Amino acid sequence: MALKSAPPNTETSLKHLNDNEIFDVLHVLYFQKLFCVAHSYVSSREDAEEIIQDVFVKLWKRQGEIHSISNIGGYLYKMTRNSCLDFLRSKKDQLAIGTNMLQQQNLLNFYALSNDTASFIIEKELQAQIEEGTKRLPEKCRLVFMKSRMEGLKHKEIADNLDISTKTVENHITKALKYFRAYLREYL
Repeated sequence: MALKSAPPNTETSLKHLNDNEIFDVLHVLYFQKLFCVAHSYVSSREDAEEIIQDVFVKLWKRQGEIHSISNIGGYLYKMTRNSCLDFLRSKKDQLAIGTNMLQQQNLLNFYALSNDTASFIIEKELQAQIEEGTKRLPEKCRLVFMKSRMEGLKHKEIADNLDISTKTVENHITKALKYFRAYLREYL
């Protein structure tokens, strides 16, 4: 589950698509990855999802520029990072006053995210931990998890693809998520 840019040929393979098709492809390729990045900075799943929705709305408004972006993965990551920073900045006054644990965590995330070097180091470290953790999953569990989280397939699609039941898919994903919660507890 690496948080990397698009596969090397994605940008060149998008040239023959119209803007709507490109947007759809980018949404499928990047939504889950960007959500993971946003959720690492913003504790609330709902807030992280809203941030990513806003990123794609901004991208939609700039769809005529998509062809001129040489590294779309980097561009989307930067948009996500900046949107998280804007979100946390808007909450800063509330966070400075509050004393509950979630607010303090968001305040720390704001300061870490404000620091480009620290943010880059944390991102690289987290990426390495996710890659290592993924390698440690049992083979079938890893395959199901990758299809779900990296390829964005629905449980039914994975079940059909691997010729297993949707309940088995759910069990593998539950097992992988439980493992990652424990494995990445210092980042969550």
